[in-house]
Amino acid sequence: MSNEYQLVDGSPRYGARHEGTPQQTSPAQPLRVEETAEAAARLGLNDMAAAIDRRLDSAWADAEDPVVTALRKENPEELAAARALVQLHLGSQRQWRLKAQAVRDKQLAGTVARRKASGSARAILAMRLGLMAALIAPPAYIVATDQENYLKLLIIGIICFAAAMIGGHFLTIRARIPVMPNIRGPWLSELREDVVNATLVAILQNKGVALDRRTIAAGRRGWESIQVAAKAVAALHG
Repeated sequence: MSNEYQLVDGSPRYGARHEGTPQQTSPAQPLRVEETAEAAARLGLNDMAAAIDRRLDSAWADAEDPVVTALRKENPEELAAARALVQLHLGSQRQWRLKAQAVRDKQLAGTVARRKASGSARAILAMRLGLMAALIAPPAYIVATDQENYLKLLIIGIICFAAAMIGGHFLTIRARIPVMPNIRGPWLSELREDVVNATLVAILQNKGVALDRRTIAAGRRGWESIQVAAKAVAALHG
């Protein structure tokens, strides 16, 4: 039932009324366009691994978002600027991975220091050297005494390879240092594009371009997912 505060269509008589078109939003103050790339440069390998897992588990990442695709297509100059900015802070894929490894090494510095203080690090080093000597000695002996026996060399090579795998696994367990995550290149590239998309949104907002909320959310979705994963990793490490 209508009253003096409502129009015939049920909308409020006073205040702002919105039609079916998306609301346009613009930042109250210029955003720092470098912020996302700078934060991405501070990610560790564990953060990357968690972000990749979260992305693979997310339905939104199963296919290209047409909203993001259109945003990139309609703003080629800003997209190029976003890529250049990300390249400046992250470097190449390999350089970004090395930065993340350095962050992880710093995070594990306390654990490594405890292992050294307890003497276990020296024991592990001695076992590694012993394993290397044990793996080198048999092939070297055969080469020195019976180098024409290729079958024997092949068999010894297979045995040494298996021993290296088993021994390395044993030493990794004894070392009690968290195993380095395996970061696959194509999946890391997807994270990088998430950083580019968020940077593109920041550049457009900084230029005063009006973007609707759906576009902003789509452009920042990947980076926000990375942030959630990184915060979860930080919480696990205390």
